[in-house]
Amino acid sequence: MSEEVSNPSYGDYIFRTGGGIIGEYELVFGAFFYQRFKGRFRVVDIGPGRCWFPKQNPQAILAVDNSPELVEHFSRQGIDIRLGDAYNLGLADNYVDGVFSCWLFEHLADPLRAMKEIYRVMQPGGYGAIIVPTPNNMNKFHEDYTHVRPYTATSLKQLAEDAGFAKHRETLLAYWIGAMKIFKYLGPSVTLWYRNFADRFRRKLGLQNRDNIMLEVWKPLSSDARRNIPS
Repeated sequence: MSEEVSNPSYGDYIFRTGGGIIGEYELVFGAFFYQRFKGRFRVVDIGPGRCWFPKQNPQAILAVDNSPELVEHFSRQGIDIRLGDAYNLGLADNYVDGVFSCWLFEHLADPLRAMKEIYRVMQPGGYGAIIVPTPNNMNKFHEDYTHVRPYTATSLKQLAEDAGFAKHRETLLAYWIGAMKIFKYLGPSVTLWYRNFADRFRRKLGLQNRDNIMLEVWKPLSSDARRNIPS
């Protein structure tokens, strides 16, 4: 998902990529991250791409994208997907208790504006997870000409706090080397187990994906609340 004006090639790119085993593997990727949102009543995915995250629970997850072609296409598949963008989600204040966004913020010219929009639509007590690339591999980063900036833990901390999130955490993703081969030969259930294993134990050995980082944010139950980040 681009920012305010949809890239004419964006919808076409989504339609012609992610078929076959890639599309199936993406669903495992979505299942891994959806574990963080289970039990939440209404979650929004901003810039859902091929909608591998909303497909985890179409009754609880809605999507917002600025491509009319994608909105029409995935609406026909039973996804609650609505036209909007990162700066104007078209949702009421305090409307969702969860926000997810994967590989969108690196495309935005004004990430603070988008982060403030997330704060606006999130209910007190809500949780958000935003995944972005780091500067670790700038050659790879610049292979996409629509990329604007990578992020570090420091820049994400500043972004979260400037948007009003006093409670946040910045974490490199786990290193999932071999996950695609596991998926190919052993299927989605074993692959999801492996992802959870890597996230819990391999990162303790320093085996982390330094190309991507996740910002987690929590909106306090009141404007005065200040809580420790859960372990």
